[in-house]
Amino acid sequence: MRGVRWSRDAQADLATIDDEFDKFDPNTASRVGSSAVNAARFLVDYPGAGPAVPNTRLRKWRVAGTPYILLYRLAGDDLFIVRVIHVARDRQQFL
Repeated sequence: MRGVRWSRDAQADLATIDDEFDKFDPNTASRVGSSAVNAARFLVDYPGAGPAVPNTRLRKWRVAGTPYILLYRLAGDDLFIVRVIHVARDRQQFL
């Protein structure tokens, strides 16, 4: 596996998350972003670690220490992060 690619939607998700947390606690904003990047790096080495999302080509992975999950898929030799979403959100709208 070569690397991680982030969709525009996933990048926008991270930016929104960062903006929201930054209003209250910049350290938390930084930690959430770092945790998401670390989760993606882990998945490069273990792409099958996340459970499959039924009836899709996607998998999901919980970002440690946060209420967010990465929705991802394999794209050739790369890991492609599709979205970064809060666990309480309805995931069906992102599939």
